[in-house]
Amino acid sequence: MDYKKLSVAALIALGSSMVFAQDAEIATWAGFRKAAASFTFDDGAPSHVSDCGPLFDKYGYKATFNVVTSWSPDWNGFGNMAKNGHEIASHSVNHGNPMGDNEIASSKSTINEKIQQKYGMITLAYPNCTVPSESQVLQNYIVGRICNGSWKGMADEMGKDGPSNWAQVPATMTGDEGQIKSTNDFTGRMQKVIQSNGWAAFLTHGFQGKNNGRATYSPTDLSAIEGALKWAQQNDKDIWVAPMGYVAMYIKERNASKIEPQDGGAANSMTFKLSHTIADNISKYDYPLSIKVKTSWSNVEVTQDGAKLESKVDGGYVYFDAVPNAGSIVVKDANASVESSSSSEVESSSSEFLCDALIPGCGDNPWAIAPEIQDNFHFAVYRSFDNYIVVSGAQGHEITVFNSLGHKLRTTRGLGAEQKVYTGAKGVYIVKVGNKTRKVKL
Repeated sequence: MDYKKLSVAALIALGSSMVFAQDAEIATWAGFRKAAASFTFDDGAPSHVSDCGPLFDKYGYKATFNVVTSWSPDWNGFGNMAKNGHEIASHSVNHGNPMGDNEIASSKSTINEKIQQKYGMITLAYPNCTVPSESQVLQNYIVGRICNGSWKGMADEMGKDGPSNWAQVPATMTGDEGQIKSTNDFTGRMQKVIQSNGWAAFLTHGFQGKNNGRATYSPTDLSAIEGALKWAQQNDKDIWVAPMGYVAMYIKERNASKIEPQDGGAANSMTFKLSHTIADNISKYDYPLSIKVKTSWSNVEVTQDGAKLESKVDGGYVYFDAVPNAGSIVVKDANASVESSSSSEVESSSSEFLCDALIPGCGDNPWAIAPEIQDNFHFAVYRSFDNYIVVSGAQGHEITVFNSLGHKLRTTRGLGAEQKVYTGAKGVYIVKVGNKTRKVKL
């Protein structure tokens, strides 16, 4: 596997001198997986809301849904999908061939007005696979998606650094008219990019036997996609399934980022800085990158700018996700006796309690579950494929996780546009951000 790696030696005095190494690596793909796969769906079909979104949610995966703004998409349905972590992207205003250059920015503006999502509009899928003005595309989006790369003399799969041209990102057609028809076709393509450490993307319209509206081209068997998602879960250590725009952000950040030690080493902690300089008018590029740090400690706590990060120790490394340019990362021996830090993290406390609507007699509590966000603050809470509670759109806000009985499990603070905040046993959890709450089930 391909990683960006930094290694420096540091001397520490602990009664006698000793030498140890600080090793920090940025993963090629999230979770140190071997490859990535993105599922994209065109035209904004009713079946995308009624059938496809719930299927991906069932397995904890998220997809990209490209809507045609003048085709009366179910804005409420797609808005709820965005709140649940899916990417809602543009497929033009009128689906003309070619797409009018004036639609590049106007379709983005319309979707941003209709749907609140963590990054806004960053992905465009071209109708009829015809590329409009590339310069305008790249002024408004980080991804412009075509269809099969082979239709343009390119490869259908991408390498670890993505396409050679971000205005022409390939995705292979599925269904009756496409190369990908069965579960085996989907999994075969994912196995291929696992071998090459690359990225596969799929392009689907409607589904066989479903309410597809205008998405009638090349219908795909939805059970074939479900089989692919089952396979992805079984091979989770190798394949990362994520929306197209988010994979693109990860690649661009990873290639531009560096991780550097910020001290010469301490007895019980190590400090690092993760940074890049690629922010532009489209995005802050604050998607979390996967990091591993070499350690001999068996119990490790990781914080960034004082906010606790979910982490795990395995095989002599601690693994975690961190946000570039979001403050110093401190990796600490949690078993060591150290002075209290100024961390904003608040550990589990039975004395702090959230009255949930599930608890008898708590219906009048002001922090009871709010089914919808009532003001201009929008955030999303959902379960990821690897069984973490993920919060998006909560930058700078306090995030608190409670169990179904209302007892606080963890408090941290939003760093980037998406953040893993807790994982635990199966059950219902309550996530409070600001003065609003959401339920999520692991």
